[in-house]
Amino acid sequence: YFVDSISSFDDRMQEIARSSARILSAAGIDFGILGKAEKDSGHEVRRFGEEMLFQDLKNQNTDAILNSGAEHIITADPHAYNALKNDYQDLPPVEHISQTIMRYAKAGKIRLKPVADEGKIYVYHDPCYLGRHNSLYDDPRTAIDAIPGINRIEMEGNCRDRSFCCGGGGLMLFYEPEEEQRMGVLRVEMAKKTGANVIVTACPFCLVNIEDAIKVAGLEGEMEAIDLCELVDKHLVTEE
Repeated sequence: YFVDSISSFDDRMQEIARSSARILSAAGIDFGILGKAEKDSGHEVRRFGEEMLFQDLKNQNTDAILNSGAEHIITADPHAYNALKNDYQDLPPVEHISQTIMRYAKAGKIRLKPVADEGKIYVYHDPCYLGRHNSLYDDPRTAIDAIPGINRIEMEGNCRDRSFCCGGGGLMLFYEPEEEQRMGVLRVEMAKKTGANVIVTACPFCLVNIEDAIKVAGLEGEMEAIDLCELVDKHLVTEE
């Protein structure tokens, strides 16, 4: 399990890492982490133009992964997924955890109990580096829909390959752009117009931005955001 920096060091995003670990354990997957041997995937580093630093990070991570004996790589961060899958070479197969959840839920190896709150209406936000950059649209939706009784709707016209960036992007999380209205606020308003009151995403960067945008838009108490891993974790059947 490749955690990457934001899910390692941000207190809120560590919850995604904990949920990911519980899901993998519930699925019976034999997994580990690199611990201190794991470096940042270098995704944002490369997009910022620091190619030499990226190559150094890539080489250290590649050596650590290969030396670990891992046969597969799973990550819950689309930025790490994009880097490991497209910017690295000679690694074991890489997948986003939404693909893992979908496959194991279909096989009955992950069992999910009925939706906890039937009054909630969920809408899925496509992260840029999962959707448009890597064409992963159906697997996260199938993973959400594996929760019995869940009410999920779409942001028609603003989803899948026509999705709208949360504003966190590859680098925008790290500075405050000058703009009349935050992209994240626009995205939250798009979600609200559907009638949904819960935005599900599958990216820690998106979760940071969308949770902040809900506060900026004055929609606390009306809207909430949750990561796919957290949502699935809440509905895991763990007892025999």
